[in-house]
Amino acid sequence: MTKIKTLKQRLKPEIKAKLESNDRKYSAAVRELFIKLDKTIFVSSLTLEDVRMLHIFSNDTYTDKDGFELMWCEHIFENND
Repeated sequence: MTKIKTLKQRLKPEIKAKLESNDRKYSAAVRELFIKLDKTIFVSSLTLEDVRMLHIFSNDTYTDKDGFELMWCEHIFENND
């Protein structure tokens, strides 16, 4: 039986690296985000604020994304294989 990965485990490597680099400067916010991702399995469980914070602390813009991309965050998370 395959174990379902948390969203933290599914972060794309480049996104995780950017979040970790911002952890030094914004430790409280980034660590709170990592805690949330470590407890969450489904992208649909994230709030808009969570998604916004992911973009901010991974130095990614969200203004160029359409609603579908923001809703499912495929540019942030890997598939749950």
